[in-house]
Amino acid sequence: MNIFMNIFDKLVGARADKKSYRKYRKRVDALQKDYNIVINEMQSYIWNCGGLDGSFDLLCDLVSLFETSAAEGKRVLDVTGEDVIAFCDKLIRERQSRTWQDAVRAKYNERIHRKLEKLKNEPNIAKTI
Repeated sequence: MNIFMNIFDKLVGARADKKSYRKYRKRVDALQKDYNIVINEMQSYIWNCGGLDGSFDLLCDLVSLFETSAAEGKRVLDVTGEDVIAFCDKLIRERQSRTWQDAVRAKYNERIHRKLEKLKNEPNIAKTI
């Protein structure tokens, strides 16, 4: 039974992923031409060179940024800077470090709080905490 649930979950997940990707592509295609060119190249670079889990989430955030910037009348290179790939690299580094650092912070905070809770039960320490 468990193997059938795994297959079902994968099929449903794959279908949802395709649906999300189609929505993303419609948003990209609706961008004005200069933004469209840049985001397509950024997508290619991020997927081929980025090595980032969650790259699709990053691209969805980028298309939101581009939609807002285009609506404000900004040029695409005003948003990314002249070195678009350096902009991509910076986003990738920030995403990777934030993800890693957040996980480490959560782990340490949880461990600290767990140890402090144990101390509360000790008769001599409970008064100081």
